Amino acid sequence: MAVYALRLLVERALGLLLFLLGSSWRLGPCATLWFVAYFGAAVCGAGLYVLNADLMDRRADIASTKDVTPIWDKVILALFWLLAYFVIYFVAGKSVPASTPIGPAAIVGVVIYAASTALTFWALRTNAYAESVSRLQSERGQTVCDAGPYAHVRHPMYSAILMWCVSVVLVFPSPAVACVSFAVLVLIVVRTLLEDEMLARGLAGYKSYRTRVPWRLVPHVF
Repeated sequence: MAVYALRLLVERALGLLLFLLGSSWRLGPCATLWFVAYFGAAVCGAGLYVLNADLMDRRADIASTKDVTPIWDKVILALFWLLAYFVIYFVAGKSVPASTPIGPAAIVGVVIYAASTALTFWALRTNAYAESVSRLQSERGQTVCDAGPYAHVRHPMYSAILMWCVSVVLVFPSPAVACVSFAVLVLIVVRTLLEDEMLARGLAGYKSYRTRVPWRLVPHVF
């Protein structure tokens, strides 16, 4: 748990550093609000080890699955990691004035971010096969998870990322941030489509699950 918590905190510290580099070392009210929530989510995430240590170990151990992870997923994960954890914060620092006050939009953004974090935790508590990479886990006897948030959408953790895409633009309102956020959104939608087809081809019961739960990311929309 300590190693995982340290990794989360280092990632977020680098994001904060890049934001400060972009903003000429100025941390305004909106940025302070966001990064408090951002680091708070990391601390809560580390606490998931208490509830599901085995899954969190598997999520952290990406190296052991590199030979069975599809090339498309490696590319998408790398781009997502760079854009969502680092690039977007440098861009936010460069494009959003540090003096921007905390308005209703920023508050709504942080609330949406908190909701996305809660949805991620719910999904991780429900799905024992929610590894960080997209692959068929035949060696673990993978079965379809249709409980909890998976009873409403097939990819709730990706739904949570879409909520993050909205929240970060509300807190850091600029066209540049919106462009990076949209790029992340496109990556996640593409990953959803590819992973969905992979599971339909190789995971027993997934096709019938798609019939029962037709929505990939947003109920009654997509």
